[in-house]
Amino acid sequence: MESQDFAIRAGRREDAEAAARLWMQSAEEHTSHDPVYATAPDAEKTMRRFLADLARNSYAFVFVATVGDRIVGFISGELREGSPTFLPKTWASVDDVFVHPDHRNRGMGQALVASVEGWARQKGASGVSLQVAAANGRGRKFYEDLGFREISVYEVLEFE
Repeated sequence: MESQDFAIRAGRREDAEAAARLWMQSAEEHTSHDPVYATAPDAEKTMRRFLADLARNSYAFVFVATVGDRIVGFISGELREGSPTFLPKTWASVDDVFVHPDHRNRGMGQALVASVEGWARQKGASGVSLQVAAANGRGRKFYEDLGFREISVYEVLEFE
């Protein structure tokens, strides 16, 4: 998928380093919403390996947004089966999505999600699922505008 100033393409193993750097920026934003998102010391290295592995897995996805030859956004996740106690559903479960702040409001996030939707349909998935930080009002509105609906609330009780 291409627009005037950016392109969306399937992620490749060699994109993992740039995507992991973006993931670290995403983690910083998430931590500003809630300290539960604070990263481990080797988080970037772990994400680099994880994203490289996803790029090779036929049941997982990584798409990147590029401007020229620079990666400025990405989305990743995998197919997941719903609970066996409910009617069978397979979800393209988004684990991470991030667009660098300098490149937001250009349609990249929407194009990344659309790429996952297309991929999910090809895989026979029932739909796309994701979690978003409760305090991330901007992200919640973005997903709502794309047609996502809230079906559950994830809560934690953290021990000090």
